[in-house]
Amino acid sequence: MNKSKHLVPDRNDIDNPRNIRDITALLQAPPLMVDDIRFSISDIKSPIVDVKSDATFACDTAQFLQADFLLNSTDAWEADQAERFNLPVLNASFRESVPALKLLDWEILDMRRGYAETRLPLNVNSSNQYITHQAALQLVAADYTGGLAMASLFHLAPVIGFWESKDDQGIYMWGAMATIKWHAPSCDDLICRSSVPKENWNQYLRRLNNHQQVAPTLQIDMYNGRTRVAEAQFTYWAQDIEGLRKNAFDPQKVNVLYLHKTKTTAKLIAGLRALEYQKPLWQRLCSDPYAPILAGKHGITLAQRFQQIIPELQRMVAARTCHLDMTARAFVRNHPQGNVVNIGAGYDARFWRLDGVDALNIYELDLPIMLNERRKMFMYDKKPNMHCVPVDLRSSTIAQVLEAEPSFNGSVPTLYIWEGGSMYFDGVDAEKIFSSFSALTAQCSDSLVWFDYVTKNAVGGCSGIDEIDRFNRSMSKMGEPFIHGINDICAYSKEHQLRIIDDTSCANYLGIHDTIDQQYHFCTLKA
Repeated sequence: MNKSKHLVPDRNDIDNPRNIRDITALLQAPPLMVDDIRFSISDIKSPIVDVKSDATFACDTAQFLQADFLLNSTDAWEADQAERFNLPVLNASFRESVPALKLLDWEILDMRRGYAETRLPLNVNSSNQYITHQAALQLVAADYTGGLAMASLFHLAPVIGFWESKDDQGIYMWGAMATIKWHAPSCDDLICRSSVPKENWNQYLRRLNNHQQVAPTLQIDMYNGRTRVAEAQFTYWAQDIEGLRKNAFDPQKVNVLYLHKTKTTAKLIAGLRALEYQKPLWQRLCSDPYAPILAGKHGITLAQRFQQIIPELQRMVAARTCHLDMTARAFVRNHPQGNVVNIGAGYDARFWRLDGVDALNIYELDLPIMLNERRKMFMYDKKPNMHCVPVDLRSSTIAQVLEAEPSFNGSVPTLYIWEGGSMYFDGVDAEKIFSSFSALTAQCSDSLVWFDYVTKNAVGGCSGIDEIDRFNRSMSKMGEPFIHGINDICAYSKEHQLRIIDDTSCANYLGIHDTIDQQYHFCTLKA
């Protein structure tokens, strides 16, 4: 985030394909932010208090309140400051999310609307052989200072990785380009200051509220006492997830950052499976030899980070993999010439590693960008029974895309798999998906639906149970908030003309008495 007099002057300018290509080119370099920063404008809570719950106010008030009012209202800033910029809490959050900042003892000193001030202490970890600040670490300190200044403009919007996210409508912010000029060696604590020019505030907020790209350039000045020892300019790129998702179905137009987000989520799950595969054979719940290759270093490192913060997550993924493997093997034995529909295939290699599946028709459903990734990894020409079917579950139904697939025959036994998805779709989208399950399984009495779900205790972070709320907060902070839960699976399945064949909590499946695992279930349904 930077001092830029000129963000992208107007809508016509930034929407010009040539300019978008220029911005995209900048993004192809490794991001300068240590972690991506995301905001959620849709989770703006009303400051008005009444008898309704906090969740009632988690609505998109940005569409009703003028940007100028939010940016300049003292009351709005005080609410934002109390919610997001409590400095001791915020410093602890940054140090947890970015371990390097904890090692350096970096801290935020001051936050105001459009302004941030931070300190990089001169200490053993931040200094070089001359006991001056490492040049690259000054750039890191400048990066976060500018990022905080820009973040202050987005009223009550959580930054993923640092604040908890309540939904999937966040804003991504990445470093796109940086320059730095050193005036003198930094021989004392480095104080970094950055201000967003006030004349640009409205423009930035309005563009993001309209799901448009923002590319501000901010000035960050660095001081030892009163002496300016360095100055940097950072260009940042920001857009909300809804804007990024706009071209998700077109591999030629999809935003490079949306592609990165989608691949990262898939790599995380592969990475968690890879960690299970690295255990001694006798300790494993499941064995997926493809997982370490598909996850790569990025996915495994991501999984290790999640495991540090949410230690239960890896065993939960391993348990669901084991349960679904068992269900799939049983289905293949009983219906060797049936269908399998794998919804949101990601980097799942299940039907490439299981035996006896060559006579099945297997349909792997996902966004085109993920199917393209799968085609790069797997040799589909050697498995003619494997079919890639593009789908966007928010704009199409499973029934629609399968009915349009010439080889699909819903009248033969079919195993429909929705793994790791139900908790991330809101109630309306989940209803659409279960309506498809109802219509599809009605075509054959031997068809099954396997899916996993969480209880409503695992949604929202307000269960009153410390272990569950800690897990919820950690998932939300890491950018993977659960937004849909089911308490009464009997009633829910009955509503969709489905009946339960099996429903077991992760805790029961593993034979443990863990409060968190009790909120996570594996379920098999049929018509």
